Amino acid sequence: MTRVSFFGMVRDIIGEKETQIAGGDSVKSLLQALSERYGVSFGEKVLKTPERDMDLILLLNGRHIEHVGGLSAPVKNEDHLTVFPLVGGG
Repeated sequence: MTRVSFFGMVRDIIGEKETQIAGGDSVKSLLQALSERYGVSFGEKVLKTPERDMDLILLLNGRHIEHVGGLSAPVKNEDHLTVFPLVGGG
């Protein structure tokens, strides 16, 4: 099982701060499994499409996914995915 922690508006959308989920062998498949569990509003915020960039920061075991293979990064049991909203300010 992979542990997933949620922060900010993502936590508000799903109503949980952390969960465990099986079935993901990559970050992308893990996000798809989470979308199936939490529904359309989560999927719309998370899954990247050609028309829309992802509006979240994803860390796999404390490292930004872009540094470990992006959405294709392999996920193993006992890994930890952290989901943060993009933060803007001025």
